[in-house]
Amino acid sequence: MPSSPLRRRVLPAPRPSDDTAQSVETAADPAAGPPAPPRRRRVRMLVDVVDQADEVAYVTGLFEERGWTVRPAEAEEFAPAAPHRTSLVVEIRLHGARLGALRTATAEVERLARQAELGAWVRDAALVEHPRPATTTYHVHRALPSWGGLLTWLGFADEQRAVTVPAGPESQEAARTELAARTLGGRVFDPAAHGLRVPGHSDANPPLDESPHERRVRWAWVTASAAGIVLATVCGMYLVWADGWWKLLPALLSTAGALPLGRMAKETRDRGRPVQWAAGVAGTSAMAGFGALVGTDTEPQVLWAVVLVMAVVAFTGAGTVLALRRTIFTRHAAWLLPLSVPVVWSMVNWLGGQMHSEYLDRFDIRADAVPTPRLGTYLAAGEPMGLALGSMLFFLAVVGWLRHFHLGRDSGNRFFAAVLASLLIVSYVLGAILLGTSQAAKAAGRDAENAARDGDEPDAYFGIYGHFMCLSPADPDKPLPVENGPAPTDHPVLSFGASGDWIWLWDPRRGNGDVQESFAVRREDVRLIPAENPETKRCPSV
Repeated sequence: MPSSPLRRRVLPAPRPSDDTAQSVETAADPAAGPPAPPRRRRVRMLVDVVDQADEVAYVTGLFEERGWTVRPAEAEEFAPAAPHRTSLVVEIRLHGARLGALRTATAEVERLARQAELGAWVRDAALVEHPRPATTTYHVHRALPSWGGLLTWLGFADEQRAVTVPAGPESQEAARTELAARTLGGRVFDPAAHGLRVPGHSDANPPLDESPHERRVRWAWVTASAAGIVLATVCGMYLVWADGWWKLLPALLSTAGALPLGRMAKETRDRGRPVQWAAGVAGTSAMAGFGALVGTDTEPQVLWAVVLVMAVVAFTGAGTVLALRRTIFTRHAAWLLPLSVPVVWSMVNWLGGQMHSEYLDRFDIRADAVPTPRLGTYLAAGEPMGLALGSMLFFLAVVGWLRHFHLGRDSGNRFFAAVLASLLIVSYVLGAILLGTSQAAKAAGRDAENAARDGDEPDAYFGIYGHFMCLSPADPDKPLPVENGPAPTDHPVLSFGASGDWIWLWDPRRGNGDVQESFAVRREDVRLIPAENPETKRCPSV
């Protein structure tokens, strides 16, 4: 197809995306920090556009505003298009997983074309993936006598020069040729005085993964070997827990991951299957023995509870990172975090006070009439706020995983991020308040009140301590001033202390109904003596 003047014209340089713009600003100002990480997924597509100058310019401008690179298609990149159309090559760069990147990029272009009524259509699209040939990195070290082998292996004799060459049987000779061909950084390679080594953590002969498919197959084997190690450990535990002939089942299952483990170990992957099986069985047996040692002091319920908690923590932690990275919150974390500290601290103080009030309200006592330590207020609010935070982060993690696999609109949209953040904050605050007040009411009603009515002192509640006291007037000849009396003197009453001149006491014999169960007396008018046997529900006569 002959090239039209529109295809030969030079398009304007693409406008930078948010990540590119941030990188440019960072490069201009080193104090701004490291540049933003590049978008990992690249989708290149061939887009047909109506062959009109204004339409091509409009489509190009809209695409570049979103950070997509646009250029005219070369002759070898397009087949004959429909009449009155020209072809552009558009590259869209995305964050997230490989799975779904092509679908998401194509949908973004088609959505924009529908919204703006563009004369543009996606004709072809492909995920850009370049082969990664296997390489070996050799480090240059000084040639030491035979006794210096350990020093050489640990890297103490290195000359701080390394060369990377294609992997293969002749890679070491190629590395020597490369080193002798030039003097880099003033370091001359002398074959007589220097040697080459591959660090122990590296692979001298890595797999020749020359295609993405081969890499995915290798990662599948790696995943299978990791699952085999975990399975062998669990089977070792069940060897201890099982009885009789049932021990044979975990013993046999523990070797399920032997072949993947032997196939992926760099020392045995190029050997035959018998060697791989032997190495794999040795590894899985060692892990089963470790599991048996752990299982001697662990119950199955504890094990699965720990596994479940670790899985939830891993899911939530990774998903939260995926949801928050490369967003406005991470870009402005330097001032958002300090700003949130006083807000959260105020909420902790307020919620702790509300929980103390809810607890004492069950005994018809005002919170300001009882001394409550500041630390107890913070500790009381810690549990409900932690549970509410965990629930919020779990929901945020779900959003992060959806974002990672391109199963929703890009959360980089500021309106979406603002709405989501507002909903999460409101749900967090309401959840913490509901959890805190319900826990306080439960602790007072089901635990503390029932114990007190049975003659047992209630457990301490975050700095609030209840004690049974026997009350007697300081002057028996004078009438005792009482608020909401009468004041009983024949059986113990519950005291939480006093913060003023009046002390509020709870009478366990008053019915749980419309009658207020507490009363108050002036501290100088009474004597309060700790009840020696509150379970008898009687006080000695004065």
